[in-house]
Amino acid sequence: MSQPSPDLREDTSAMLAAVGIHVTEEGKARARAKLAAADAERTPERRAAWRAQLGLPPVTAA
Repeated sequence: MSQPSPDLREDTSAMLAAVGIHVTEEGKARARAKLAAADAERTPERRAAWRAQLGLPPVTAA
């Protein structure tokens, strides 16, 4: 996953601040850590188990 440009991050922070949502560096770090942890849980084995649990067919290799 690519990182947004610094310009886009600043614009997003400014837009959030304009509506009363103040973003801190600590909050950004916490959010990044949560996203990284969630990403680490998305292994091919986990995905296969989720598909089986939902009754979906297995994904075939392309």
